[in-house]
Amino acid sequence: MGEPVKIYFICIFNRARSQMAEAFAKKYGGDRVAVSSAGVDGAKEIHPMTVEVMKEVGIDISQNKSKTLNMKTFVDSNLIVKLCEEAHERCPIVPFGIQNEQWDIVDPVPKVGSEPDMESFRKVRDEIERHVKGLLHRLGIHETV
Repeated sequence: MGEPVKIYFICIFNRARSQMAEAFAKKYGGDRVAVSSAGVDGAKEIHPMTVEVMKEVGIDISQNKSKTLNMKTFVDSNLIVKLCEEAHERCPIVPFGIQNEQWDIVDPVPKVGSEPDMESFRKVRDEIERHVKGLLHRLGIHETV
């Protein structure tokens, strides 16, 4: 077996989408992937509903911490996956030569003044799970579960 594929999932705050993607990639990719996630702004707590909806599918991310983008991990990755709405958010620009994908996924964390909605988090979770499974399939990595 060769080196694991290094995948870096990035969103704006690393409190929902990229956390979900990291967890699913670890679950389905096993030791064939080395996975990290971060936020462009980061340094916020993971949203409690993110933890809750992942627990619903048997994945415990309650000990995860929100991380800010790390440039060494960024440039050392084989693949960068941006999980942000390009039209509405400040998605990072990936330098030429680094393989990357854009997944246009709505942030389930509501804007200030709005109430969080579990169903929005579940919808995003399920969409991200489909994307991660598709990505691993395209990379020739078959599910470990």
